[in-house]
Amino acid sequence: MHVRKRRIIICPENRLRVTFCALGGGSEMYDSQQPTIPRILIVEDDAEMVELMQNMLALVRCEVQVAYSGEEALAILHREVAAGREIDLILLDIMVPEMDGYELIARVKADSVLRNSSIIMTTALASTSNKTLGLGLGADDYLTKPFDPQELLARIDAVMRIRRSEQALRRRNQELSALVDINRMVTSSLELDEVLESTIQGIREILQVEAGSLVLLDEEIGGMVFRKTFSPEQGWITGRTIQSEEGIIGYVVQTGESKLVNNVERDPHFSAEVDEEAGFTSRTILCVPLKSRGQVMGAIEVINKLDGEFTRQDLELLQAMAASVAVAVDNANLYSELADFAKELERSQAQLVQAEKMAAIGRLAASIAHEINNPLQAVHNSLHLSLHEGLGGDKRTQYLDMARGEVQRLIEIVQRMLDFYRPSRGRVVPTKVNDIVRNVLTLAQKRLQHGGVRVHTRLSPDLPLVPVVSDQIAQVFLNIVINAIEAMPSGGDLWLETRLSADGEWVLTYFRDVGPGISSEEIANLFEPFYTTKSDGTGLGLAISYGIVERHGGSIEIASQSGPGATFIVKLPVQGVEPESSGAFDYAMQ
Repeated sequence: MHVRKRRIIICPENRLRVTFCALGGGSEMYDSQQPTIPRILIVEDDAEMVELMQNMLALVRCEVQVAYSGEEALAILHREVAAGREIDLILLDIMVPEMDGYELIARVKADSVLRNSSIIMTTALASTSNKTLGLGLGADDYLTKPFDPQELLARIDAVMRIRRSEQALRRRNQELSALVDINRMVTSSLELDEVLESTIQGIREILQVEAGSLVLLDEEIGGMVFRKTFSPEQGWITGRTIQSEEGIIGYVVQTGESKLVNNVERDPHFSAEVDEEAGFTSRTILCVPLKSRGQVMGAIEVINKLDGEFTRQDLELLQAMAASVAVAVDNANLYSELADFAKELERSQAQLVQAEKMAAIGRLAASIAHEINNPLQAVHNSLHLSLHEGLGGDKRTQYLDMARGEVQRLIEIVQRMLDFYRPSRGRVVPTKVNDIVRNVLTLAQKRLQHGGVRVHTRLSPDLPLVPVVSDQIAQVFLNIVINAIEAMPSGGDLWLETRLSADGEWVLTYFRDVGPGISSEEIANLFEPFYTTKSDGTGLGLAISYGIVERHGGSIEIASQSGPGATFIVKLPVQGVEPESSGAFDYAMQ
């Protein structure tokens, strides 16, 4: 077969048409979307046919390698992929030694690394069954020997066009997958660093660039901070701050407009200072702003595309990523502000709870002072008598023992006070409600005596343990007891009762006094903050008490009407509640 030199002519519509002319020039096999040189592997054991095909392919711009057996072809394919030089097209003779063409097709298409290689069979087997077998195994086309050079080059061009379309489609799918991952991160995480890290890794993998950074405006410093970066140098400029107008990234943040620069030396906004710090040279830069609700909050910049120049498609992809990231950053900032507000609210609640504790101590102050004074007087008298000169040893010992007993009593009084008013540790532990009732009555004992209030208790002995923060529930009980004392200024009776509910799910504590009662209108507002029926009240005691019990999964109920007596019922769940967060019961801590 005589082969004349030919060349390929590109038609005006930029679609590749294979046309052969009796001219001596060379040609290029490419289109506007794929300027890279095709890499072709000839698999053929006939040396003359190999030479003939090489001469044909010499007419076009491509890189050719040769394998004389199926095993050699497979080895070359793996070697080239490992070196980052994937073979685009295999011209495969079916009748090659060691491993025939059919087996080679099957092996290539079963390999996850090689399966995207295009294959054109070249065979002298003219039967339809042989051709369909190869096509069924995954070959893209076939040529029957002997074949015309024009037909060979035309089929190569057709297969390469399909391959480029498939590569573009796979790349587009990867880009869409990256966008989906970023969007998923936006909706699934409110942690800013996690979102930014995922974003910067996605950009690095999809855009194939040498370096990149994500900067955010910082109002406190009046500039921009590099929050996330990647480059050949680990760490690079992460954390570095720059002025809002510095460099291309500053221009983008200032104007809110994207910028594609494929020659930084010609751009007036390019700053070489970052290059000097990074230790590498910027050649091409793509930068887009981060915008949310009409405000620019930062920018994403990528540097030096590894496989050529940045394109309009790269710009659109990065803009789509930036839109999702901007929403994530905005949401994370809002979440951070909300978290700070919640912490401040917890601190305020803690201060209110502690203030109410101190108010309760204040309401007990007179009776506590009297309770402390009695043992102090006893200690004073015992010590005075023990110093008498004519006192015998046994008598002196007796007086000293009396003084020691009264000191121990003082210690217990002060300890009860400390246990009550110190800030809560917020620990939920299984607790006997009856023990809390007894401790509260002991703490309020003197106040009850001074108020002429007679206490009647009926505490059920078989109550289950209730998971509570005991000092917080003690605060609730003490507040109700003091309110009952103040509701009976002339004295009266106070009944305290504990029992298990009929369904066994609640421990109920009843506080019943013989005061003037509470009207239905007052009950409706009784647990509202700052609502009070007392001239000197703060209106916080019952509101805070209700909040404490509610956080334990319980409630406070009131049974009363205008007329004698009111009953407060504190309901606490036997099973307790799972805190919504680790700080659910810590709101009373400082």
